[in-house]
Amino acid sequence: MSSEPSKQTDELIERYFLDPQSLSETEQTALVRALQENRSVRDRFRGAAFIDAELRFESSGAEFSPVTSASTSSQGDAWPKWILAIAATLLLVGFLGYINRPANPQQIPGPVATDTSPLPASVSVTTIAQLDVGHNHRFELGFAPEGSEFPKGEYRLTEGEVTLIFQNGVAVSLESPANFSIIDPMRMQLDHGRARAIVPESGHGFVIETSTMVVEDLGTEFGVVVNDEQNQELHVFAGEVRLHEKNLPPELLTENSALAWATNTKRHSITPDDRAFATSMSIGYKRWLDHSLKLRQDPSALFYFDFETVSRQSTEVINRATTGIVDNGQLTSGIWATGRWPEKGAMLFENTGDRIDLNIPGKYDQITIMGWVQINRYDFALQTVFNTIGYVPGQHHWNLTRGGSLRMGLSSQYDLTSKQTLPRNHWTHVAAQIDSQAKQSVYYINGKEVGRQKWTSTIPIHYGPSTIGAWGHTNRSGQVVYSRDLRGRIDEIALFSRILSVTEIREAYEAGSNFQ
Repeated sequence: MSSEPSKQTDELIERYFLDPQSLSETEQTALVRALQENRSVRDRFRGAAFIDAELRFESSGAEFSPVTSASTSSQGDAWPKWILAIAATLLLVGFLGYINRPANPQQIPGPVATDTSPLPASVSVTTIAQLDVGHNHRFELGFAPEGSEFPKGEYRLTEGEVTLIFQNGVAVSLESPANFSIIDPMRMQLDHGRARAIVPESGHGFVIETSTMVVEDLGTEFGVVVNDEQNQELHVFAGEVRLHEKNLPPELLTENSALAWATNTKRHSITPDDRAFATSMSIGYKRWLDHSLKLRQDPSALFYFDFETVSRQSTEVINRATTGIVDNGQLTSGIWATGRWPEKGAMLFENTGDRIDLNIPGKYDQITIMGWVQINRYDFALQTVFNTIGYVPGQHHWNLTRGGSLRMGLSSQYDLTSKQTLPRNHWTHVAAQIDSQAKQSVYYINGKEVGRQKWTSTIPIHYGPSTIGAWGHTNRSGQVVYSRDLRGRIDEIALFSRILSVTEIREAYEAGSNFQ
């Protein structure tokens, strides 16, 4: 059970709302840690944030009337002016006795997480949100973030789309053009544009404000629109929000409801439109699609299999590389399955001999291979990702050990086992650079190097008949038999006749990782 906030923490919350700049970095760190670790501190912070929002409404001349809606009667009446005035006085003179009182029915409802994930080490204490994913995004000079970090301030998104992740886990997706301000970890203001908030338990109470309303999360997913004429919309996709408007009582809106405001018409109900708002997944998909087109059009691409098909009965696996050097793969056995996100294809290898057969002509001085793998289980000492049939000098093999390590080798030159392993039931990006000129191979997991191997002889790299999935080799009777069956899925696997840079490998991982 969480303990009550200390007097020192109370003072930090008070000073934060009076003047955030008055907190030193050490004090900011202490407040962030307390918010992460203590439910009572989060309750106290949300209560103070709610008071602060209502006080700002009071200063604008608006009034909050008692709640009259039957659907919100359990929440009690809104705070009268005299209580708000006392709260303001207490805040100004340096006490938090008001919000230390026993819980009032008007306090922001909704479940609160008993714990939250720690802040990433790369996030500074002044950073309120970070860029999660973006697509062709650009900010106006002077109103741009500090790299990928968003401290308190005003921002103007002039091109593209972005998703921001706040310290409390709230995800806000914005589409250009958008003018918005980040006020604190629980609150932002939208002056123009389209925003969608997805709020986890750790962010309950999060607020998006416009010039005329405050939308207070009660455990939900919602969207807000402010257009050029300052016409506004509010869409509730899941859960509930509490809507505050000037001169109107607070109102509870539930999922699958939406309202619109126009300058010359009264407020009216509209149909909620989930597809009209971006999400991190939709933005990530656009980013991935651009990157996918770039890879398949690369002049060094030998094959690029994205496992998209018009028929799940097809035995042909389309090679999307535009060079035409390698023919389409032939599915001997395997299952067309779901890939890294809904409606994305992948190939599931589950049964004995499941594989894709292909033939790769030519000899190469440099090779880069990369793809996505999801392992269901490790049934054998070795399982094949991509191997040649047989294993003669100059041929490259790519396997996984029973323990989940990458097991790679170039025949007659080296074998290498990675220390890092691939987890079960999780999509992992794997890549390899093989350079016969430099006599060196480098291997990567999720964009990070996990192994490097030098060798002594200059030998060209070649493949010929190969398989994705079960490995084929010739037995003593001269027959090709298959073993090292893979138990899992493969998606977006590609082979290039050049060394892709570390940056390019990292970009491929980042472009495809927003669907995890």
